[in-house]
Amino acid sequence: MLHHFKALEAMAKQQQPKRMVVVFPHDLNVLEAVLETYQQTMIKPVFIGDEERIHQLINIGDIEIIHETDPVKASKIAMDLVNHQQVDILMKGLIDTHDLLKAVVNDQYGIKKAPLLSHVGLLEYPDFNRILYVTDGAMNINPTVEEKIVIIENVVDLAHRLGDKKPKVGLVSAVEKINPKMKSTTDAQLIIKHYETKHNMFDIDGPFAIDNLVSLEAVKHKGLKGPVAGQANILVFPNIESGNVFYKTSVFLANAKSAGIVLGAKVPIVLTSRADSKDAKLNAIYLSVVMS
Repeated sequence: MLHHFKALEAMAKQQQPKRMVVVFPHDLNVLEAVLETYQQTMIKPVFIGDEERIHQLINIGDIEIIHETDPVKASKIAMDLVNHQQVDILMKGLIDTHDLLKAVVNDQYGIKKAPLLSHVGLLEYPDFNRILYVTDGAMNINPTVEEKIVIIENVVDLAHRLGDKKPKVGLVSAVEKINPKMKSTTDAQLIIKHYETKHNMFDIDGPFAIDNLVSLEAVKHKGLKGPVAGQANILVFPNIESGNVFYKTSVFLANAKSAGIVLGAKVPIVLTSRADSKDAKLNAIYLSVVMS
């Protein structure tokens, strides 16, 4: 089980250098994070964007720049690099997420591989004993049961790759009882039924309110049992609103360190927000290096 981002950084340093394309790196935090990991020989970057603007922001040394100021064309170039196996990681810079992801899922030249792209956010809290995987707070607005199953498969694969042999998946709701008026509970019921007859390398249970997924004390008071109760390290949220609010509240009010990645494409996608700190971007790059 992953406990700290320092462990993730150590894992990334053990990898061979990965080739990473950054689309529109017109942001100082992005450039500093990329340059730091470049200097640590974790990545070999190539930039696609406004060459003059990039040079005005920071000295990038001998890093290759493909000059292109049109976001659609820049995104297409990045997809071509992935499809020709010239890069191992795709990173979003100061480009609209819609423009980049539209290229990712393009039928002719896109790089979508799994049935569904999904976002996973990793959170490390100052006073908590493990990193939490939070999904999906950035990509899928109101996923169906079938889509949630793909989201679960994506995040479990990530946890396995990070060394967690049997992650504990909690299906988040507001209650533990099935309520026909609360879709998150009925969805959870169907998902649990789906996995009942399958042999899986993870534990899954739900529905659960957040407190009963992360607090053994809360579980004790409620008399709940099972391998996931109070011990979950993967939180699957019912929709984008709940996942996004939890993720950003953790970062901005609970001082959680973070990393985000999009799974389901031919290569990991580092999809950071403009509001993300340099450290969050660094952690996301570490994560993508390990995943690639």
